[in-house]
Amino acid sequence: MTQDLETRVERLYLPERPMFSRDNQVFRIRDAVYLYGEGGKTYAALDGGKRLELPQNLNFYETGLGGYFLRVHRSFLVAVERVTGVFERYPEGEAAPAPSRDRGGAADECELGLRGTDARIPVTGTYSRGLKKAMGVSSLDHLVPEHPLDKALRLYELIDFGWRELFGLDPKNAAAVEAFKKKWDIKQFSRDRMLSYFRQFGVNEINTKRVIKNIIYQMFRWIKKGIEPPSDGNIRSLWYRIKAVLAYHSNILGPGDVDTFYNTLQEMVEDQNLFRYKDFGFLDMNEPYRGTGAKLPEVVLASEKLGHYLFIKKLAVEAGVSFICMKGEPAVLSLEYFADDLKRVCGGKPITVLCVSDLDPAGYSIEGNLVGGLQRNGHQVARVVKLVDPSSFTTEEIGIVRYPVVSFDVKGDQVKPVPPASMSQVTKGRDWFNALKDDRFISEKDKGGGWKTVTIWGIESDAADREAIRRRFLEGLGSGLRKLGKGKR
Repeated sequence: MTQDLETRVERLYLPERPMFSRDNQVFRIRDAVYLYGEGGKTYAALDGGKRLELPQNLNFYETGLGGYFLRVHRSFLVAVERVTGVFERYPEGEAAPAPSRDRGGAADECELGLRGTDARIPVTGTYSRGLKKAMGVSSLDHLVPEHPLDKALRLYELIDFGWRELFGLDPKNAAAVEAFKKKWDIKQFSRDRMLSYFRQFGVNEINTKRVIKNIIYQMFRWIKKGIEPPSDGNIRSLWYRIKAVLAYHSNILGPGDVDTFYNTLQEMVEDQNLFRYKDFGFLDMNEPYRGTGAKLPEVVLASEKLGHYLFIKKLAVEAGVSFICMKGEPAVLSLEYFADDLKRVCGGKPITVLCVSDLDPAGYSIEGNLVGGLQRNGHQVARVVKLVDPSSFTTEEIGIVRYPVVSFDVKGDQVKPVPPASMSQVTKGRDWFNALKDDRFISEKDKGGGWKTVTIWGIESDAADREAIRRRFLEGLGSGLRKLGKGKR
């Protein structure tokens, strides 16, 4: 057999060869997505997210497994066959390295997407030639469309300062962390540097909201990396970190900046979905009013009222299901913590929500936001059961316990809110009633001149019989689970 043929055969079977971790766990070469060095140790990142420490350094594997792994960075070897995309990584406003003839152009400084991981692996100019050779191309320019994350950051006016250095930074290396922060910490920027990144359009002033957005984002990135302490649990403490920066640049500190901070943080979490409140270490003040079930954690018994806590908790514990009591609209932070608690005990099972909420627009909104919050935090909600609905009451009972939600005058297509109602409340009330489709929750009174006054009514969930709610709850568990609930009575 010729040497060339032996080499080709060796490369053909190389992916099936075994590798050994430092603690003697065995895996095949083809199971490794990439190898990397961190903190003086070497690791293999396997398909599926598992990480194993390896006994040798990267140079050993680069030499011995050169037909499969390719060095793209001094700290990374990637499985070439797993490369799915090449992406540039320079958000608008951050200067890319200057082109260098001997190390490749700026476009060669890129990031790789690999099959088997969500991580993006950096490619430096030093090793870009090997990547181009392995891919059979002379330039990476045409292979580097803007990464979706970069586009989202750019459009939202965010700059991921020092992202490449942050990627390989060892949080335990205090000197390296200090040097990195000295270079990239927005809170230490001079006024001139602030202006270079955050200048208001057309004037020589700093855009305060852009500064606040970028400091919040940088804090999130650094907390996640472990080089910035999280909040002490209080959102206001985070504001004071930012306030100190604005005070240092005294001419950009304004009386409304605290509102800008809170509104911007809410926007970044709830509208832009860049991160979660929980990522900052904020405390959930509603923690005492929720819990996960011992037997059926994927079933969630929920109420919009804290006043139902004792009743809801007792019922949930009896049946072994999860529960949550809210104070009106569910707090986004509470749902983040609750959703993560459910993930730990549900094993990916779809969620069933059995909800006690008022029969009015607010109650249905609360129920919808609870379900939406669980879905945004990674849960599949398979079924929603209303434990209080119009069938919970007789017509006579509705006439006694109902209360007016909103009133408005109608003449043809003309609609006028009856004070103190607003047109927005009228619209929400009408939409809710049109979904309810129960004439017992609406009344009309002739006003003269072709006008009539319409009132939409609602019922508080407190008016429902507790034992009836209990029976409906056990029925809502399903025939296979109802016996378990009854057995715990």
